[in-house]
Amino acid sequence: MNAAVTPAPPACLSSAFQPIVSPAHRRLVGFEALLRGRDQHGAPLSPAALFAAAPTPQARRALDLAACRQHLSAFARASPAGCWLFLNLSTDLLLSPDCGVCGVAALLDACGVPPERLVIEILEGRIADFAALSRAVAGFQALGCRVAIDDFGADASNVERLWRLEPDIVKLDRRIVRAAGVDAAARRVLPALVSLVHEAGSLALIEGVETLAEARVALDTAADLVQGFYFAHPGPRAETARPDVLARLSRAWDSAPRDEAAQRARLAPLLPAFHAAVRRLAGGAPLPAACAALLADPAVDRCYLIDAAGVQQGASVVRHDPPGPRARFNPLEEAAGADWSRKPYYRRALAAPGQWQMSRPYPSVGTGRLCVTLSLAFETDERQYVFCCDLDWEQG
Repeated sequence: MNAAVTPAPPACLSSAFQPIVSPAHRRLVGFEALLRGRDQHGAPLSPAALFAAAPTPQARRALDLAACRQHLSAFARASPAGCWLFLNLSTDLLLSPDCGVCGVAALLDACGVPPERLVIEILEGRIADFAALSRAVAGFQALGCRVAIDDFGADASNVERLWRLEPDIVKLDRRIVRAAGVDAAARRVLPALVSLVHEAGSLALIEGVETLAEARVALDTAADLVQGFYFAHPGPRAETARPDVLARLSRAWDSAPRDEAAQRARLAPLLPAFHAAVRRLAGGAPLPAACAALLADPAVDRCYLIDAAGVQQGASVVRHDPPGPRARFNPLEEAAGADWSRKPYYRRALAAPGQWQMSRPYPSVGTGRLCVTLSLAFETDERQYVFCCDLDWEQG
């Protein structure tokens, strides 16, 4: 072993704790434990250097258990009420049948930390043996620990493993929120990933939140938990009394409504013509005549009518532009008789008649550009319909 990077004895290992926040509860609910170490000369060693200096799987397991002991002891001394401790385990320890679950169980007992307060973080993309991974997850959950899949969405992440492993928490890779902070496409995808995690039965944690812009993006996704330098840097103690963290969370919350206000301001000029079209339809006007004024707005792409069963009545009325590359999805553009009953904008309109609804952005089958759909349910001749208007969301 290289003497320059010989790891110090376990007594020279130390812990740093980064807060994990629940936006809905507006408080700290956990801490991720991060390993710090020093060599025999007192110089700091990163976790990567510490584990690189362990030459065998046995040595890495011993170091991992020593790190766990350090983290659990420090956490127990602080005894933050009602908080989780998130621990990363090496693959060597995680998959060790005689050392992994049993070794952690012994440490929990020795340190006086209840198993339900420990969250084991797993980098599932690095483990090819699914059967071994599944046994490890089941073993820790049987012990009473929570299990989190770490860095989901990166590299070799496998969506199938979400519902097969049934983790309690899924941590989304920090590169996703970083991209979402600057890229509109990534910003639209992130809420869908959070929704996917929820549908699989897990809590969603967005880590790596470093800026106010990223915090606003994270809060807008309905993620259950957030973590990152924006809220707090790692510190030597697991302290729940952190007014600075909560102040930063409040700042992000307080700035978030501006996005909704800007969106409503963008729609405001269209709404009078949209409601006028609905009134004309309710009065018996045919669709082309009812929405002629609405289609004069360059942001409006098409209007169409759906019946109470979700079936489109007749063809869409499309704004007439000069010939050009409009139809990215040509075979889908003819929509008379299409069944839109599963579309959220249709369902929400039926659930709240007379109140306009707006979809999330999605690719228009007519133009291939991003659009949003305004919808509103109304009655005419004792029959219910939903009027829809697709807006080009790439305008402006």
